[in-house]
Amino acid sequence: MSVDRGSFFGGDKTTLTIAQGRLVLPPHISLEPSYSLNAVTLPQGEFTTHLVGSRVNITITPWMFIGALLQYNSTTHSVSSNVRLRWEYQPGSELFVVYNDQRDTLTRGFPDLANRAFIVKINRLFRF
Repeated sequence: MSVDRGSFFGGDKTTLTIAQGRLVLPPHISLEPSYSLNAVTLPQGEFTTHLVGSRVNITITPWMFIGALLQYNSTTHSVSSNVRLRWEYQPGSELFVVYNDQRDTLTRGFPDLANRAFIVKINRLFRF
């Protein structure tokens, strides 16, 4: 449990994190559930938001892993997901494949798609 307080866009924000931990299942899989309450006071008004989420990390090899984050935000009524593959194919050279998805939960049935992205990034280390 932790409490953070500070300035936030001309106002103040207090964050109470109640649950944040790490559970290691087999040695190559970890699960990190989290819950935080944010109380924000701005000149335009006040609001409170709840963030509930979980991060999952799967280590495939010492050079490759998959990380996923699923999060619900009560203020925007949205569920967001981020899935990332990282592969270090040579020392200092990496390939990233990322999928992002955001859905609106105010609709009936399965949440409507609000945003989606698919990103590929590759970098190569050249030694001279």
